[in-house]
Amino acid sequence: MQTKLQTLIQQGLVWHGQVTDNQTATLSSGFSSLDTALGGGWQYPGLHEWQLQTPFSEQALLLPLIQHAVQQKLSVFWVNPPAWLSAAGLHHYGLNESMQVVVQTSAEKAAWAFEQILQTKNALALGWFAQKETTAQSVRRWYKAAQTGQMGVVLSEPALNEEARAYSNRVRLKLGESGVTLDILKRKVGWPLEGVVLN
Repeated sequence: MQTKLQTLIQQGLVWHGQVTDNQTATLSSGFSSLDTALGGGWQYPGLHEWQLQTPFSEQALLLPLIQHAVQQKLSVFWVNPPAWLSAAGLHHYGLNESMQVVVQTSAEKAAWAFEQILQTKNALALGWFAQKETTAQSVRRWYKAAQTGQMGVVLSEPALNEEARAYSNRVRLKLGESGVTLDILKRKVGWPLEGVVLN
């Protein structure tokens, strides 16, 4: 019989450091330093938060993830992205023949759509949400939906306080003169890290 604590850990509601799960699949981030810090890459299935200090700083992480998803024949859903997709850009990166679906709607409907996408098969869900829209309850619902076998990324502005959320990983992206660096606020394979350089 499982204890309540074991049940909470399995549901992703309690995090503990220095634990590795060899059964969890990962998708490469495209950067060896980040893959090492995350224990192999982005957990799949999983729900990840990217906090953006600078608008569009996520581009460095998005391209390798989308290219990998397309190679795995996953449809890519963009929920309330900050700009429309460029057909020329998709063609340039060889993504024009994959299914790219853009959902532009109100914050409430976007949260519902994001959950539905995470419950489908063969999909990568990318959602841009304000911190006030990523309540603990909504994140729990998204995390549970992602456990059906999908992967989701929530992109938002930095949180004012780092209260617990049921994300697999939480990173904060910083754009500087040397490029993009990351602070890993939460990871399943260890304690937080600061200043991870993408290489």
